[in-house]
Amino acid sequence: MLQLADARSGRKTPVQAAGGRRLTVAFCPGSLRAAVTADLVRRAAERHHLVVMLAPHPCGEPPMAEPLRYNIHPPSATATVGAVDVHVGPHDHDEGDRIILATMHDHPAFPDADPLAVRLALLDRRHGDRTPLGPADIAEAHTRLLELRADVARFAEAPSGAIPLDRISAIHAAVDDDLDTARALALTDSLRHDAAVAPGARFESLVHLDRTFGLDLAQDVGKIHPSD
Repeated sequence: MLQLADARSGRKTPVQAAGGRRLTVAFCPGSLRAAVTADLVRRAAERHHLVVMLAPHPCGEPPMAEPLRYNIHPPSATATVGAVDVHVGPHDHDEGDRIILATMHDHPAFPDADPLAVRLALLDRRHGDRTPLGPADIAEAHTRLLELRADVARFAEAPSGAIPLDRISAIHAAVDDDLDTARALALTDSLRHDAAVAPGARFESLVHLDRTFGLDLAQDVGKIHPSD
């Protein structure tokens, strides 16, 4: 079960939809960090068979342009904020919100960077981290993203193999533990470098995990490179 630490108490609370399976997640659409965090909540909750509605919450900032470039689903244009299950953003919240995730305000500040490298850089730190991203963070994430995609493309050439459920369960458990995507990514790197796991199984694992990470890891599968 997905558990999130409420910013008011610090206590981890199971994420459950009040009165059914529909979970309402409100977030500041003008903050990249809030939007990525809300998107992770959505992906993790949907893995637990919840139906998630993303709703915009006024936060004094204009919505960021082209959220889909970061693989962020924009909030529903018809959504209205009533009872909120999870509230994500850098500003004050309604005390009636069940769970509050307070994030740093962070507009996209790297117009020339791969948006998914920026997303990966954010995934590699906790959602409550107050440290701004710098150019070195983005460069490191971009290199890591290219390596991940290259490995997925290489593993795709091997016969398919069964996903190692124990390893995948540990990665999902990290995400379910207050969105600890940094630990989830470290475990994913350990899996992709593990020669004891068949390449085809590593391919299936990485593609499966990308439903949570949202990094388009399979985009280079089948491409012909000059060195081929």
